[in-house]
Amino acid sequence: MVLRVKLETWEYEYASHIGIRRFTANWSKSDASYYNRNKMEDDRTAQVASAIGELAVAKATDKYWSASIWSAQEHDQYKYIADVSNNIEVRRVRTQSGPAIRYKDLNRGLIVFGVKPIEPEFREVDILGWIQADYGWQIGEERDYGRIVPSERLYSVEQF
Repeated sequence: MVLRVKLETWEYEYASHIGIRRFTANWSKSDASYYNRNKMEDDRTAQVASAIGELAVAKATDKYWSASIWSAQEHDQYKYIADVSNNIEVRRVRTQSGPAIRYKDLNRGLIVFGVKPIEPEFREVDILGWIQADYGWQIGEERDYGRIVPSERLYSVEQF
């Protein structure tokens, strides 16, 4: 069951600010080799939507959101910090059938939440559900960059 989270104005402003800060911290970063720029939206919009999705999951689960920001040069130092709490990764679902599980997510006790911020303004976020990363990898549909878990295979937020 999808949970729609409505953001308060201050939540929207803060998460948008974090997204913009993430964007400017990485102006010089190049895309990953598997990215297809023709299928992507602009990085600023993507960063804001991701931060808003993270805040929505933190709000829905009553967990801590660090709102972390780091540059590409600091990536190796911080890449294993979870998006929410100490073990929740938040993955935006834009065009695929569900959230992505990546190989780097395995064997870390991570839980992956799928979110869909509602366009165009992202003032509301649909939380599609969650799954343990290792199990999601087992049942996911293979892609070049990992596996996609169809939204209907996710557990509802109420089961978290």
